[in-house]
Amino acid sequence: MSERRWAARRAGGFLIVQRTIVLAVCLTTLSPTVGSAAAQSPMDSIAKLPGNWAERDSESMLTAERLGALPAASRKAWRDYIDRSRRLKSRDQAFMANELAKLGRDTMSRAPYVREFGIRDDMTPEFFASDSAQRVADRILSWQTPSGGWSKHVDVMLRARAPGESFFSENTNWQYIATIDNGSTTSQMAFLARAARAKTSGESRYREAFVGGLHYLLNAQYPNGCWPQVYPLQGGYHDAATYNDDATLHVLQLLDGVASGQYPFVGSGDRAASRAAAARGLDCVLASQVVVAGHRTVWGQQHDPLTLEPVRARSYEHASLTAQESAHVLDYLMRLPAANDRVIAAVHDAVAWLKATPVHGLTWDFKTGLHEVPGAGPLWARMYEIGSNRPIFSDRDGIIRYKWSELNDRRIGYAWYTEAPIATLETYESWSRKHPRPAAH
Repeated sequence: MSERRWAARRAGGFLIVQRTIVLAVCLTTLSPTVGSAAAQSPMDSIAKLPGNWAERDSESMLTAERLGALPAASRKAWRDYIDRSRRLKSRDQAFMANELAKLGRDTMSRAPYVREFGIRDDMTPEFFASDSAQRVADRILSWQTPSGGWSKHVDVMLRARAPGESFFSENTNWQYIATIDNGSTTSQMAFLARAARAKTSGESRYREAFVGGLHYLLNAQYPNGCWPQVYPLQGGYHDAATYNDDATLHVLQLLDGVASGQYPFVGSGDRAASRAAAARGLDCVLASQVVVAGHRTVWGQQHDPLTLEPVRARSYEHASLTAQESAHVLDYLMRLPAANDRVIAAVHDAVAWLKATPVHGLTWDFKTGLHEVPGAGPLWARMYEIGSNRPIFSDRDGIIRYKWSELNDRRIGYAWYTEAPIATLETYESWSRKHPRPAAH
């Protein structure tokens, strides 16, 4: 795919851009009031812990040696991808270096922190037609990176980005610039699209920024159809094909929306490119379904970008099978308007795994943890050991444990258990009657 880019003048500088799970717009933790003070990032304390090494790891998962071992037919596409990523990263960094030079500084300042950004239920069409929504949309524009995406944990509702201010909030290193993690990029695009639809002024720049974000997502897609968590590539586990927190699904749903005409201001060429990218993304999903002892199971939180084998991420996120993200993958597959035999077989096999792995007699609360309650359930662990299907847990020390009760620093604040498969299995009951397992699978 050729490098897509778009350039436009705007106040403050030159911008080069290129469950339901309804994108990440279902996120509800926003700045309570536009213009309120920024929150404190928990990474200020977490970054000092020894187990935070994974966030500092920048070793590429796509080294020259690994690419050189690929079949000749695919090697060039991957090398071209790496070259494009490097060009866009250099452009992003040159943009920031130029701002810092004008300020006489050599270090970025941190962006304002917020846990999540998305569209709340109370953001009605009337809200998007208001001056308040236009102010937010204008601020969102200022946080778009030159490569076209957005970072995460940034309070884009608080104020516009200042010159020399990082696109990321948790430190002044070059991290998560930009990303699809935590619904980032797709959420900002969804907000801008609604603002463009509702407003009679300013809508052209919102549409242009949306298209820039779309080009960012198209550029970020690996040659095999998968998406890294961070693009331009950052290295470490961020290079992995990422399902964690539904990152890939958010992108696929947005591309499906573009392809189906939900965003009529997107040109026919970009609609066609989105349709093709969504088809390749589906191929990635089907190809990365984990096979154990000859049987298809479910998916991991993240997969090696070349082999598609499950890999670890943060120190407490081991290579494993995941019930939560896999349930959401199944939700996506069962909503496809036309399911082929590969999709149908993948769904039946993954559902069989979910039906075999629930636990009972337990409830889970994100703030208080795991509780024994006779008769409760079903409940699924977030991560299962590949091969044994035993639930696994870990503190930031990276040691695998088989009992949640043995955890210390990661007991709470992480979704170790999930009820997501309950709704998935309910949907499957009606879906499976219309889509029986193909005889050849």
